[in-house]
Amino acid sequence: MSSEAYNAQTAYHYEAYRPPLHSLILKKSLLKKEFENGLDIGCGTGKSTIALKQFCKKTVGMDPSTAMLEKTAPQEGISYEYFDGLSLNKRKNSFDIITLAGSWWYGKSQQLLQEIFNVGRSDAVVLIYDFEVLFNSIYHKLRLEQPAQINNYDHFVDFTDLNTEGFRLVSKVSDKIRLNVTAEELAHLICSENEIFRELQRKYDTSRPFKKLVHQLQENASENGIGLLVHTFSTSYKIIK
Repeated sequence: MSSEAYNAQTAYHYEAYRPPLHSLILKKSLLKKEFENGLDIGCGTGKSTIALKQFCKKTVGMDPSTAMLEKTAPQEGISYEYFDGLSLNKRKNSFDIITLAGSWWYGKSQQLLQEIFNVGRSDAVVLIYDFEVLFNSIYHKLRLEQPAQINNYDHFVDFTDLNTEGFRLVSKVSDKIRLNVTAEELAHLICSENEIFRELQRKYDTSRPFKKLVHQLQENASENGIGLLVHTFSTSYKIIK
């Protein structure tokens, strides 16, 4: 299978099913539940932006990848914009909540932090959050090797080591969420992991291992589905002007 075809396969499974983790984390992390204007930095295909919109009258999602932005779906009250990863399009004092879902580790810089301060209103909430689906026990049952982590990736990254004048740390929370998913949903999640997808191709001796994986997962599923543990991370700041 060519790299293009392989990437198309994993992208398909990524889009086919994602658990509603953004909404769950936001509900747990936000003390205030209603905002005027929200900004989602590093919005990707818009899943985190749609979750943020539940708490805002209007929401803007920004991402430095045009390929990701092309996959966003139009929705009332949500707009998407390209940004270069540093400048937030001159929107001074525009937002009362700003979120970074799994994007701050990639974009962390003093310049972007200053931009966040500039576009945030006084008392605006800045929420950095991330999550890690704990597949270990499932991979063990399937006799699959746990894929290697990105070098030094930190799910709990925050504003440490930067000049945080104008920001007040409010909370830093690590938690675990248990979800019940179907065999098909879990198979989509597993097949969206690049290294694991290749292993599954070898294990089942097919370029399209999805159906065989679903069948094997169904053998261990209960009436309530399959339990899945997710480790969540969130850090909240308030902008002081």
